[in-house]
Amino acid sequence: MQYPLVELVVGVWFLFIVAMIRLTYLHSFAHQHASWNSFFERLCMYLVIGILVYLLIGLMVMDWQTQKLPDAFTLTGIAIGIFLVCTQAILLDPHEGDVILNTTHQLRMSSPGSIGIHGNIFLTGTEALVWGRVGSVLGVAAILLLIRWLYKLIRHREGLGLGDVKLIAMIAAFLGFWPTIAALFFGVLAATGYALILLAAGRANSLTRLPFGSFLAAAGIFAATLGKDLIDSYTNMLR
Repeated sequence: MQYPLVELVVGVWFLFIVAMIRLTYLHSFAHQHASWNSFFERLCMYLVIGILVYLLIGLMVMDWQTQKLPDAFTLTGIAIGIFLVCTQAILLDPHEGDVILNTTHQLRMSSPGSIGIHGNIFLTGTEALVWGRVGSVLGVAAILLLIRWLYKLIRHREGLGLGDVKLIAMIAAFLGFWPTIAALFFGVLAATGYALILLAAGRANSLTRLPFGSFLAAAGIFAATLGKDLIDSYTNMLR
């Protein structure tokens, strides 16, 4: 039943994405002041989430079965994610997301739609979005490579595959830095919980290999669908 079940889940997921795009189209043009730009921005957002979850479903199943994460999914996914963020950058309004150096020489982000921008532009919104996303990919990959190196240095054996590094980089290409950190956090929690259950049942030991990519992919799906609301809630709680 696994294969038809996976196909059914992917089909239902894309049906949901198409329904959300249709609702966005109807809502965008229900008002006189609606623009194609706002519609295409929302369209890009749903495409980002739709394609990412599709890739993660496949990777989650494959890693659980084979403990392999094919480059055809992860590296191609990184390229697709960067392409989509470049498309989003093209649709930004003038000065939206600009990083400016104001008269007090402090960096600040201009509010979306602001027309009263004072000071020198440090990065345009397009540059900030694209280079910020590229930096996110490199940053999260560096974090996992550091963990991988430290584990090998201490335990003298491999503890984290390069496929997991490419997977986290792919999630960052679609979602950015902080949602990816949230995915990494919940992925580690889920994998740890599963490992403790196996240890308690006597079905694993300290040398047992776990399909960490499956837990990371599942956490990536959570971050793609609910991560933004969770991060916003956590940020508001700290204020």
